[in-house]
Amino acid sequence: MVNPQVTNPNDFKVVQFKNSTDFAFTPEMGCMFDSRPISGISGSAGIAAGESITLPYHIGRLLAQNLAKAVMVKGSPTIDTAGIPTGVPIWSAEKLEAVKNTFITELYSETKPTAMTETDRLMAKVDEYKKMVEKVLAAAPGIAAVITEPVVEKTGFQDKAEIIAELEKRGVVHDKRSTKATLEKLLV
Repeated sequence: MVNPQVTNPNDFKVVQFKNSTDFAFTPEMGCMFDSRPISGISGSAGIAAGESITLPYHIGRLLAQNLAKAVMVKGSPTIDTAGIPTGVPIWSAEKLEAVKNTFITELYSETKPTAMTETDRLMAKVDEYKKMVEKVLAAAPGIAAVITEPVVEKTGFQDKAEIIAELEKRGVVHDKRSTKATLEKLLV
């Protein structure tokens, strides 16, 4: 299976998102992507006032849009001086886009990764695991002999008759009709 083709030219863009407002942008205000809060440099959920972070384009664009909406809602008059709702839209698409663009700056674009088949991906994992085992074996040379050489117990008996003779010599009770492997187990 081949990875799907990327058709959006923004998929590999990297942007800087800056909260240039005078308030912290919290997850409750929309500092989230796919229901997961975005953390700033401080590590706590949300991005503090004046803080900037580097993000993939799609996440940065969504955060900028949510912050722009929060800014416009915070400063909008929903009622006039007489206490009557104004009925004026809080934002238009053009005004929202203009405010949104003040919060993000495009930094650069990453190169598009080459498409890999499932087999290529799995074989890359095999190589990764080989390197990991080689690294462990290099760190402890005594382990290499234990891991790489199988344990084979040699009794030195050529046939079943020799095994029976040894069992009788030792006085071990046995059934002569048993297989060679069963009789060898009695010698241990």
